[in-house]
Amino acid sequence: MRRVAITGMGFVSSLGLDTKATWLATLEGESGIRPLKNLQMPCEPTQIAAEVDLPLDCPGDRRASFCERAGLLALQEALKGATGQSGAQLGCAAPDRMGVFQGASASSLPFSENYLIERYKGRRGFASEVTFQSPSSVTDAIAQHIGAIGTRSTIMNACSSSLLAVGQAWEQIATGDLDFAVAGGAEGLCRMTYAGFASLKAIDPLPCRPFSADRAGMNLGEGAVQLILEPLEQAKHRRAEILAEVLGYGAAMDAHHPTAPHPEGEGAHRAMAMALKISKKNPEDIDLVSAHATATPANDGAECIAIRKALGNAADKVSVTSSKGQFGHTLGAAGAFATAVAVLCLKHQVVSPTLRLYAQDPLCKLDCTPLVPKERCLRTALVNSFAFGGNNVCLALMAWE
Repeated sequence: MRRVAITGMGFVSSLGLDTKATWLATLEGESGIRPLKNLQMPCEPTQIAAEVDLPLDCPGDRRASFCERAGLLALQEALKGATGQSGAQLGCAAPDRMGVFQGASASSLPFSENYLIERYKGRRGFASEVTFQSPSSVTDAIAQHIGAIGTRSTIMNACSSSLLAVGQAWEQIATGDLDFAVAGGAEGLCRMTYAGFASLKAIDPLPCRPFSADRAGMNLGEGAVQLILEPLEQAKHRRAEILAEVLGYGAAMDAHHPTAPHPEGEGAHRAMAMALKISKKNPEDIDLVSAHATATPANDGAECIAIRKALGNAADKVSVTSSKGQFGHTLGAAGAFATAVAVLCLKHQVVSPTLRLYAQDPLCKLDCTPLVPKERCLRTALVNSFAFGGNNVCLALMAWE
């Protein structure tokens, strides 16, 4: 098995359109959760989300969806970081040795919604906009941009989709099947998703409060994260900047409920234990957990129980952070967002803050980094992403020295 490095990262969020702006705002404790501006949902009791205003010169053709444009914008930054240019060149890799792995959720739904609304109003609408869209449109656009004809994978595994995409990319590079991979996810807000979570009473009308005793639900968000993965020796040979090393991942099912997590965090615990086993790390080696932490009453407590089961007594020394207070829950892209946060924490040796954590739930009795960032030595991190249906994924990362 080859060691795998992350050598490029692009970050498009409600806090900034690149990694530097997003990270600085994160450390300053800013939040991208604001009153709705672009998405019009006047009948819903909740009127906030973490929306993104893309620039007018955002890449993508005239038929490109928000997800494609955000994904390509993040890709440009990731490529520039990995290769020094935002074009389609990834070193000297052959096209069949390059792969693209993306987590998807809403994808082209806004096009379908707009078409349906036009038809309800008695107008013809533009069927071509719907016809040229598919769940794999972001994957296809990225593959076309970099000229990749290797493995192309679009994962629709709810909120763990993009973390599973990163895990699959690691696997194919580690086993020698690929020499470069773009992995991540892009998410855009749409009416069906917003109304669906509202009907489940899962959305908080106020900015969300992960791990808090008074947490009442999530806020939705949008944006994109793209990562460039390649063999560590190849990255060192071409003198690329290494942001972090991917050690492995684990995945496990709850088999418990269509939407609720297992109350004892059984599947989440097994996913974390598998990530530890594959990465050959002990619980004592873990310094940071980039948590899923949706701020729903059921999720956060179950996740903290899972962390304690996976890490045992070592859990008392681990720093935990949730980024959903900044970016909202970006659904199919949530795992990629959490990975990007963990990579930046490892690189800068600082734990990003969990916002609005004033009164911590006793069920969440861990060091959840309330309100302000904390400098500490960070060597190894776990990234959690747990989805509806009990689809749990955990990724292991290591800082590069």
